[in-house]
Amino acid sequence: MATAGTPGVVDGLRAHPWFAGPDDDRPSPKIGNVLVGAAVPILSLAASLARDAPTERIVLTVAIALVVGIALCWLGRWPVQVLGITLAATVVGLVVDQVHPVLVAASEVAVFAVASMRPRRVALVSTAVSSVVLFGVARAGVAGPVTEPRALIVVVWTVLAFAMGDAVRTQRAYMAALAERARRADETKEQEARARVAEERVRIARELHDVVAHHIAVINVHAGLARRALGRDAATVDGSLAHVQGAAQSVLEELGTVLRVLRAGEAEGAGTEPAPGLARVPELLASLASTGFVVRTSTSGRPREMDQTCDLAAFRIVQESLTNASKHGSGGQADLSLAYADDALTIDVRNLVRFDPTGARAAVAPSSGQGLIGMRERAGACGGSLRVHPDDDGTFRVTAVIPYRPTTPPEAAAVGADGPGRPARDPS
Repeated sequence: MATAGTPGVVDGLRAHPWFAGPDDDRPSPKIGNVLVGAAVPILSLAASLARDAPTERIVLTVAIALVVGIALCWLGRWPVQVLGITLAATVVGLVVDQVHPVLVAASEVAVFAVASMRPRRVALVSTAVSSVVLFGVARAGVAGPVTEPRALIVVVWTVLAFAMGDAVRTQRAYMAALAERARRADETKEQEARARVAEERVRIARELHDVVAHHIAVINVHAGLARRALGRDAATVDGSLAHVQGAAQSVLEELGTVLRVLRAGEAEGAGTEPAPGLARVPELLASLASTGFVVRTSTSGRPREMDQTCDLAAFRIVQESLTNASKHGSGGQADLSLAYADDALTIDVRNLVRFDPTGARAAVAPSSGQGLIGMRERAGACGGSLRVHPDDDGTFRVTAVIPYRPTTPPEAAAVGADGPGRPARDPS
């Protein structure tokens, strides 16, 4: 099977479909080469016998034709060299006997091969040289003026052979361009498919993190309370374990929702359950309150109806920010502010920073940084922005601006709050 890189193959297309080179394994071009090569001495012998030429001239003519026939078998490999052999043989044939139309025809075949397989500049030079040589040979065999038609006709044949070969070369280049375009299109499709897969993996990772992180934090707090109260305060143990059970059940339900959405095909839709939004903030605050974490809330402006994607992003940012505050903040409390403006909702979450015993710097627990990445991606996907930074008054602050409808993500959304190329430190 022909592949790119094998002789005579360019982008899966045969560079010379009619002429077989020595390394060409195709049977049909080889057979064609042999037939064309064998035809030259056979026809030369027949022509010489037809005009009753002397035996010694017949032998010489057939010998010359045999050389030309053998050379034609290598036309696919060295077309220019074969053309030179055929032209030389035509001249020698004239010297030995007379003009041989078979040798002239062999030269025209070689001109066609050069025009179809070599650059146009090489083909033009070869055609010009061939025209001069063949015209000279033909002119030697006829009497009359220079414009004698029987001599000029070989020039016409040579030009036609060049034109046909050039047309074949142009068509082959066009087919090669189409093949290259198709190959690049396939590569582009593969790249787009890989990009979509990567984007989907990021989305799934972000969704799983946001779904699980808050409830696991609640479970962690209540498990600790239950452990400390074990054997001393049965009511506290029972209440904490109940919260653990409730949080675990919530995780299972939300994971089930995510998995149903992932398993649902496009034809089945993305599921019937509504995506979480700011309407679930009271439920979130109640869950945090059950762990002893107090959230002071304030709302300004008139609440607006939000696109589902923006509503989900706003809720997840509130959820992640408050979860981080409960896990890493100090004082067991945080402030949540929701400000509805004309074009966007501003979310502001503040909590006291936990300091290490030396008081030299803020103590930040080890983190994978996935929470901040997820919040920034969600804000950016809606065309909003996210800023995470410690204030001078010892509070840690998360400020997100989420439009009511998705817009073109601003470049600032992709830049960390601490400046370009230096992302803000993630407290989660």
